[in-house]
Amino acid sequence: MNQDNRNVYCTFQDAPEHTFPRHPESPHRLSLMGEWLHSPPYPEMTWLDFEPASEAEILLIHPRQTLDFIKSACQRGPHEFEPSPSYVTESSYGAALGAAGATLAVSRRILADGQGRGFAIVRPPGHHAEPDRPMGFCLMNNVAIAAAEAVASGLSRVAIIDFDAHHGNGTEAAFWQTPEVGFLSIHEMNLYPGSGSLESASHARGRIINVPLPGFSNTTAFLNLFEQVAGPWLKNFGAEMLLVSAGYDAHFSDPLTTLMLDTSGFYQIAHKLVTLAETYCQDRILFVLEGGYDPQALSDNIQACLAALCGRSDFPDHFGHAPGGRSQVAELIEELRVHHQL
Repeated sequence: MNQDNRNVYCTFQDAPEHTFPRHPESPHRLSLMGEWLHSPPYPEMTWLDFEPASEAEILLIHPRQTLDFIKSACQRGPHEFEPSPSYVTESSYGAALGAAGATLAVSRRILADGQGRGFAIVRPPGHHAEPDRPMGFCLMNNVAIAAAEAVASGLSRVAIIDFDAHHGNGTEAAFWQTPEVGFLSIHEMNLYPGSGSLESASHARGRIINVPLPGFSNTTAFLNLFEQVAGPWLKNFGAEMLLVSAGYDAHFSDPLTTLMLDTSGFYQIAHKLVTLAETYCQDRILFVLEGGYDPQALSDNIQACLAALCGRSDFPDHFGHAPGGRSQVAELIEELRVHHQL
């Protein structure tokens, strides 16, 4: 082991009861990872027990009316309730509480230890869920709830980086007027939900940064953005913890997007984020699963990020390198640096 090998706290919830026919956000997404509970791919991984989040914890982000809406929708039985489409079953409310609770368990352990790394491998995802409405396959915003609790527990500043291919509109909305929380989203432009333009959130320049990428942007483009935009942003913001909305639908095999990341690229991104957290965020970093809809690629990509968190470099890659793609983002980076004074 080298000095970077350390315990990585993890939780896992596949929520098999939260499922809807032919919907891409299904338990099948996590089907190749269930065996990790008994045989983790890296010895540094430490599984944590967790309880469903309490409603009081959810209320840090979502008002009572939102909880009542989700409860009422679940009582109607399995159906799609908004056009993205998002769905519920009789068990979805409990599944959403479980995903939030699993995320909080890792966040709390990192904060209790004073530093650390973690990954909440959970579904349903959360980053599209705005305070007053579930949407985009998301019911409750797991990463936002963890960030809000971290601030409530005494942290003065928390940073969230979202590399899901879709803009994290729910997380942005949750912290629109919250100076203690910074948000940076790198996403494919003109994709659902249609938000996240570079000029949005003009009231919060330097705190809320949106990076809309053209379709077919590749690993080189992402790494340049992390080096030249995310790094300076974290240095300026002064966060005491880094939360990562880790969506893997930017992989070139994913059926819902046209971005061109590959598994090696996700490893390099995770390695960069670990280094940034060590340097600027008091060595505290938590990944929280969002999207990713090719089960084999999702398993590979999550394991690649776990490898980076565990200080290792071995991981499976069933797809290999992405075929080409766009790598030039120099003009976008310069515009972002000027706009946000990076």
